Amino acid sequence: MNIVVCVKLIPDPEAPVQHYQMAADGRKMETVKGVQPVVSPFDENAIEAALQLKEAHGGKVIALTVGPALSQEALKRALRMGADEAVQVDGEGLPEPAPQVTAYLMAKAIEKIGEYDLVLCGRQAGDWDQGQVGALTAECLNIPCVTIVKHIEVADEGTFRVQRLTEDGYEVMEVPNPSLFTVTNEINLPRLTNVAAVLRASKIKIPVWSKDEIGVDADFMGSLEAVASMERLYIPEVSMDCQIMSGDTAEDQAANLVNTLREQKII
Repeated sequence: MNIVVCVKLIPDPEAPVQHYQMAADGRKMETVKGVQPVVSPFDENAIEAALQLKEAHGGKVIALTVGPALSQEALKRALRMGADEAVQVDGEGLPEPAPQVTAYLMAKAIEKIGEYDLVLCGRQAGDWDQGQVGALTAECLNIPCVTIVKHIEVADEGTFRVQRLTEDGYEVMEVPNPSLFTVTNEINLPRLTNVAAVLRASKIKIPVWSKDEIGVDADFMGSLEAVASMERLYIPEVSMDCQIMSGDTAEDQAANLVNTLREQKII
């Protein structure tokens, strides 16, 4: 069973808020020196789910990311956990957030990888929290997609049985091979790495594919970039106006409250 896992390197969501600052262009947040980026937490659950399926059914796990050179740190984490291969698509200069562009590049890279049985993604990235890339990638690949998956098993040859979280429980679905699932943190607890795994991972060369190498249509990608753009990113200002109701008794205070609400046409 060949499994592709899509991963992303993000600013550490556990870092104190004072370690972040608005960029000069007002379009992104920057971290102060010393804050190390991390793999998006749900993506680590996706890596673990892929490894467990490989251990049960054989095959290999290929980690995939789209981004600048620093993004390789996410792939190295996947390799240290046990992934067999890793691929980076050069995403230098891509707009953020642009899930439609990322999904298109992911899909083109997966097509270049070749034969695969399953694509796994985290339910959403831990920075923008949009949760769109997985479903959009499946659409580009023209394969079934199930989101917010908490359990995966191989039902029989060519079929997966999954449990998808809902507001009041979960749904059981059978999906053909190949498919794409976005997984949630209820599915597992990501494993720790050991020295042997770190040494093995350090010997694996990570190829970097350009947009031309994966067959990107520049005009089509340009049309995707035009779908949406970041205009302004800002921290909202929160203010409160508190008015104390006067009155000699609780009844008087209640009556004053009702009268005030009526004057402001709230009731």
